[in-house]
Amino acid sequence: SSNNISELSSVENKKRTIRDKSNKDLSSIRKTIASQFEEKLIVSLKKLGIPNVRFKVIFEECEPTINGIDKVIFMFSANPGLPLAPLAEIASGGEKSRVLLAIKSIFSSFDQANLLIFDEIDSGVSGSVSSYVANLLHDLSHHQQVFCVTHQPLIAAFADNHFALKKRVIAGRTKSV
Repeated sequence: SSNNISELSSVENKKRTIRDKSNKDLSSIRKTIASQFEEKLIVSLKKLGIPNVRFKVIFEECEPTINGIDKVIFMFSANPGLPLAPLAEIASGGEKSRVLLAIKSIFSSFDQANLLIFDEIDSGVSGSVSSYVANLLHDLSHHQQVFCVTHQPLIAAFADNHFALKKRVIAGRTKSV
């Protein structure tokens, strides 16, 4: 009936107004936290051997979803003279791994993940950077189970358990044992 349609339309408009206000509030909170996050991440990434890092969180408004109205893009530059570009497009594998480690260490007490796996996250680093990586991994292990593939004794020294995998040729075939 037209009464029901009118009433339902009114309810829908009220719900949309509530949704839109909640989305704007959530977006505002995200932008405030993003600024603090950028600062912490840059400090950590410098300690992880990316001394000239620049990082910025960009927000683009999108159609409302269950996650709000923000499309979030991580902009990154590891080298002087290069502009910020989307992290996913410009960062090397090692840089992405270190960014992930830094992010996980910042949010470790809030993260619900039980297991983190890092494959040669220490690739291309040495000295004090290796020590910092080892300490971050160790700190993460207080909140989650951490598996880390490494060739560096300094990183391995922080582990509670060690597993060694070796390649062998058995009957003409290469096998991992």
